Amino acid sequence: MLKRIKKYISDNTGFLIRLDDIAENMNWDMMEHATNLFDEFGVKPVLGVIPNNKDPELLSYPKKNINFWEQVRTWKNRGWEIAMHGNNHVYDKFCSKSDYLGLGGNSEFCNHTYENQLEKIKCGLDKFNNENINIKTFFAPNHTFDENTLLALKKCGITEIVDGYGLMPYEENGIKFIPQLFYKMIVFPFGIQSFQIHLNYFKQDDFDNLKQFVELNSKKIITYDQAISKLNNNFLSKISRVITKKILQIKRLIG
Repeated sequence: MLKRIKKYISDNTGFLIRLDDIAENMNWDMMEHATNLFDEFGVKPVLGVIPNNKDPELLSYPKKNINFWEQVRTWKNRGWEIAMHGNNHVYDKFCSKSDYLGLGGNSEFCNHTYENQLEKIKCGLDKFNNENINIKTFFAPNHTFDENTLLALKKCGITEIVDGYGLMPYEENGIKFIPQLFYKMIVFPFGIQSFQIHLNYFKQDDFDNLKQFVELNSKKIITYDQAISKLNNNFLSKISRVITKKILQIKRLIG
């Protein structure tokens, strides 16, 4: 019995690395360091690519003298998952916990009409399609989206999101979710966990922490496809979603 329990925990524990704000303007030096690290340990992250970046803050970062979309195709050919991270990453609405995850904050999507959100998602998807990059997953800037976002995504054939609560991937409202709980690498002894990383804000200490984490946990770092294959809608999975949602909402309130 003990061996079976240990095997179950081992089979259902893994870390997925999610990189946000991948665009033509970004911290390319840190991206190069991360790429070398990932290649050394065989890590295949999921990259949140902004197809039509117009965020003034992100546009302040440098461009690299390369064909950006050729680079995206290179990452994809390495087995890295390419996700759509919004359309232009411009926050033009504020939601007071009226978003799907109940977090609140600035948003590119939340509180827009279905028609407006459908237009945004089609615009982003058109960019990927024109570059011959197949997209099957999405995550919204600042984690803020609503039911209209889900309807628009499904209309466009996107039914997977790297966000949400819980310890295991789950399905809800026709969407498969891979939970993303923290902004830093906090390791639970059980569950499929996605870590959100913003390389644009990284200093050397941040990279050193990432390197140490990868070195210590390389055997537990999984691919996007491995993560989504662990979808689980059983009772314990649902309970974990309720508990982690309450904990993270309280944590955000108290800062």
